[in-house]
Amino acid sequence: DDAGLAPVAKLPKLRALAVTPVVRYEKPGFGPPQWSYPFLTERADRPRITVAGLRPFAAAQGLESLDLLDARLVPADLAILAGWPKLGSVALPTPVDAEVVGHLAKCRKLSALTLGHRDIAAAELRALAGWPGLKRLTITHATLSDDALAALGELPAVEELTLTDCGLTDDRLRHLRGGPKLTALVLDRNAVAGPGLVHLAGLKLTAVSLGFNDVTDATLADLAVLTTVDTLGISYCLGVTDAGVRSGRLQGMTHLKRLNLRGLKGITDASLDDLAKLGHLEHVTVRETKVSLDGVERLKKAMPTTTVFK
Repeated sequence: DDAGLAPVAKLPKLRALAVTPVVRYEKPGFGPPQWSYPFLTERADRPRITVAGLRPFAAAQGLESLDLLDARLVPADLAILAGWPKLGSVALPTPVDAEVVGHLAKCRKLSALTLGHRDIAAAELRALAGWPGLKRLTITHATLSDDALAALGELPAVEELTLTDCGLTDDRLRHLRGGPKLTALVLDRNAVAGPGLVHLAGLKLTAVSLGFNDVTDATLADLAVLTTVDTLGISYCLGVTDAGVRSGRLQGMTHLKRLNLRGLKGITDASLDDLAKLGHLEHVTVRETKVSLDGVERLKKAMPTTTVFK
């Protein structure tokens, strides 16, 4: 509670503070993430931090990151944010309106915002268009309407957009819009298989992450529409196996520089010869695959200009 937070405010070199809800993500075939704390029970009556608990942090002038997703705040409370001159990122439980945007815009170095764990309306996202300093927007564990997905395209300065566990499917990607400066898109923990990526073809993306989605060997071909992307992540897409690597679809994406294959248990040493054909990459991650340490050494020799990370 607020009183229990007070001793934390005395830490002399505090740079980040997080007051977050317990995150539970469940999807058939996927193990629970290590940070889900399954031993904790959910309590609707749990103590909640308020603005009173934040006031003792006024002296923490080095505070750079503030995650308040599990706090209870009203828009007027956000006036406190301007007291931290180094604040660069903030996560808020508060619905966004013109008053909220006004408080955020007064934070000179603030450029990253996280919203989540609730329904987020299109009107909130359109309100954010009035904040020219917003460069990174993260929406997590949230419900977004089709209109809200379209409203994301009205954010003029956003360069990085993360939509994690937002119920996105291939079909729903037809509604997603990106602003003029958007280059990085993270769609982790949704239900995208691949065909819907065609709706992103008009965006000038350089980085796309599809971790924990439904990409399979059969839908790797759909990734080919991402012709401007040089950094691609398909980590923990368990439907991608040796057969997909041997299909040559990834090797055909010669514009890629970085490829993340982490957690793909179906990729083994049987794919080594085909993985070695990815020599145009600067970096490839095969961590938590079934590629052996000996196999990694073989890849390093076959791909001398590529960093192979295990």
